[in-house]
Amino acid sequence: MTTAETHAIHALWKTMARAWASADAALFASVFSPDCDFTTVRGDKPPGRAGIAAGHDRLFRTQYASTRLDARIVAVRHLRPGLATVEAESTILTAAGAPLVKTHALAMAERTATGDWHLTAFHNMIPAIPKETAAVPQPTESEQARPRLRHLAIVAKDPERLAAFYTSVFSMELFHRDPDGSCFLSDGYLSLALIKHRLDGDTPLGMNHFGFHISDTEATSAALVEAGTDKPAERFTDRPFAEYRAMDPEGNWFDLSAHGFGGPRPPSTPDET
Repeated sequence: MTTAETHAIHALWKTMARAWASADAALFASVFSPDCDFTTVRGDKPPGRAGIAAGHDRLFRTQYASTRLDARIVAVRHLRPGLATVEAESTILTAAGAPLVKTHALAMAERTATGDWHLTAFHNMIPAIPKETAAVPQPTESEQARPRLRHLAIVAKDPERLAAFYTSVFSMELFHRDPDGSCFLSDGYLSLALIKHRLDGDTPLGMNHFGFHISDTEATSAALVEAGTDKPAERFTDRPFAEYRAMDPEGNWFDLSAHGFGGPRPPSTPDET
């Protein structure tokens, strides 16, 4: 591969960064072939250049408004004349320069009949977080029995849109959908319920309740009553993520669950199998 060809490939990423800074979705998509095989970090596959432009136009107007893209090509591998694979790293930055999300991409760059270069395939991904190699301290018996805050619930106008935001920006995993459109996500420790707002109801939008993962329902119930609150009420619902609902002295709702709130399990400690 000649120096000119290498520069032409690097120019594709420079165009993407320039387009991102100016929120120009059409310019951003121009570096991709009309039928580009594009895969997003969520595994979505927009239909070619038009789909890439439409998707980024939406991103530039919503969660990535007023951001910029810092892109760096890691390696270019020449396969044959006019065809190369490209490994690249990108960071989306706020206007102040704070990193929002980092991505890696493997792309296929191809020279067209007119001598220009386009990306004909592009697979974007969020890099895996390296596992800790240091020994994890074993929890004491009292720590194992301590209730853990493991659940937050938000009443949302558009749960699907919020779920897409939290999965793309924070790599949360969508593990359940209710028929009404409510979405349930997890980061491996905390579950996040995005509850569909009912237009005919009086429940306000925003934070609704939280939940504790407990080891002993009877002991926790007795402690709540002793503290002057009502005994927790059993939840009659088809959602398998909480058994009881309680309220603190100022009227804030919280759930109690002995079996957990669903989603991926946290990493095991050394004494677990």
